[in-house]
Amino acid sequence: MFENKVIKGIHTSRYIMSYIRAGGKISKRAGYSEFEDWLGSLPLSLTDEEIDYISSMGRNGKLELEIDAKKFLADDKS
Repeated sequence: MFENKVIKGIHTSRYIMSYIRAGGKISKRAGYSEFEDWLGSLPLSLTDEEIDYISSMGRNGKLELEIDAKKFLADDKS
């Protein structure tokens, strides 16, 4: 089970959502390493363990919710 840990004073979900809201993608296609590289570039000096935890949480959605979200986003809203 994942916990929304506070790492360097910031909740894990905030790292993930900040990256996504800025236009980043966390997926196999986009490459997880780009997200991890960004985490490593932050001036917070995240450890490898902290980067692994944040990255792992960002990669692990719930399949049923992802399917529902894809259906919703694909629906014509006009």
